[in-house]
Amino acid sequence: MRYLANILTTEKFDDRTYYNVVSNEKDLIPGLPTLIVGWEKAKSLRPDASILNWKIDNDTYWTYGNRVKREKNESDIKSFKELIMSRAVKGIDYFFFNVLTAEKDEKTRFNIILSDSRVKYALISNNMLYVYFPETSEVVGVSLSDIEYSGMDSNKLLKKVRTNPAIKIVEERDFVSFETRDLIKNKKYMIPYLSSLNA
Repeated sequence: MRYLANILTTEKFDDRTYYNVVSNEKDLIPGLPTLIVGWEKAKSLRPDASILNWKIDNDTYWTYGNRVKREKNESDIKSFKELIMSRAVKGIDYFFFNVLTAEKDEKTRFNIILSDSRVKYALISNNMLYVYFPETSEVVGVSLSDIEYSGMDSNKLLKKVRTNPAIKIVEERDFVSFETRDLIKNKKYMIPYLSSLNA
């Protein structure tokens, strides 16, 4: 299990899928962005924290506990999640593989890459195939409609994807909550990456 960020809190926090939610600072994962819940806790851990600014530094933020200022707490947690997801999006390179303009050798190379034994994560959604390659932090998208339009059989490609044991098929509804889908907006290509965090 890998996480996108730490959340230090003694309060209930339901969304633990992508966040290392801990009550003790000793359990924080170094190098991850961190949200500290509670002014007293933030001030004791980071004396440079300001009550006027939720941002302590580029990777550390704080918010009030929900019993002190519930609306501010909820707003800051949402803003923190948006920030973390936008950072995750920036960390992934997305390429659209256009089968209509690709040369024959490019198509051959794409088929070889899909068939090799390196672990990959794939999402089939709205007539698109998205494949995430963890080694390079890249997602390649290909239109199944374009494959059909160019005279090829998209079912052959999908069979290759489904029968390759190195490719983990991702079901959108299984791995991504409605809240997370809202945070990544229309960037469905992020879903295979996010599901790889739980592998």
